[in-house]
Amino acid sequence: GMHAIAKQQNSKISQSLARTPEIEILQKLMDFDDRGRYIALNAIANQLRFPSSHTHYFSCVMLFLFSEAKDEGVREQVTRVLLERLIVHRPHPWGLLITFIELIKNQRYQFWSHPFTRCATEIEKVFESVARSCLTPGSHKTTTVGGPDES
Repeated sequence: GMHAIAKQQNSKISQSLARTPEIEILQKLMDFDDRGRYIALNAIANQLRFPSSHTHYFSCVMLFLFSEAKDEGVREQVTRVLLERLIVHRPHPWGLLITFIELIKNQRYQFWSHPFTRCATEIEKVFESVARSCLTPGSHKTTTVGGPDES
């Protein structure tokens, strides 16, 4: 993490992630079974803390893994890891909130078009409830982590 941040300091992280050995290793971890992938994603989510280059990097990594996933299971697990942390009582870490907001607002990720967001009425209500609580009035001008907001 720290080595990758130092290398990426002067370049746009979201554009250069795909060409780094660090992200290649993280993408290989997404080929693990469900349990191994869940552990790896939780380790990444543990880095989504206060505003810093470290948090920014791991937020971009999480969003990159979501967008570049080969199968829907990876996207579903990324969402699960973020959602599990957001359904507990506040306060939530800044990086976690920013990552989830970016995921649901930025059209690049097409979050709401994935089948797991609509698989059951109860699940759909949970997603909508968490989205409403994250998108409080005035949060429309939040800082994006993956580039300009394309919504």
